[in-house]
Amino acid sequence: MSAWLRVLMLAASLAAAVPAAAQWYARDWQQLSPEEQRRAWDNYRRYQQLPQQRRDMYENRFQRFQGMPPQEQERLRQNYDAYRQQDPATREQFNEKYRRWKQRGGGR
Repeated sequence: MSAWLRVLMLAASLAAAVPAAAQWYARDWQQLSPEEQRRAWDNYRRYQQLPQQRRDMYENRFQRFQGMPPQEQERLRQNYDAYRQQDPATREQFNEKYRRWKQRGGGR
């Protein structure tokens, strides 16, 4: 499977908020709803416009995600869903705190 398709499927799966009991897997295009197909196609077009270095970064993230145990993948999905449900002001506060944490060497 090509890198863009894996990124596309990951984005579609994350955006679709997969039920907690279901294990994540890449679905065929025909298995996506029309809305998921539209979002996946939009994501693919944005991905294609990214510089190669940025696409490589997303490919590496996807590979790391694929190597995680299913429960860790689900934890990440839940965190992402919680982040996406925040109002814009709360999300910006979170992003600013995260930037400060990273500047201080967080996550090393």
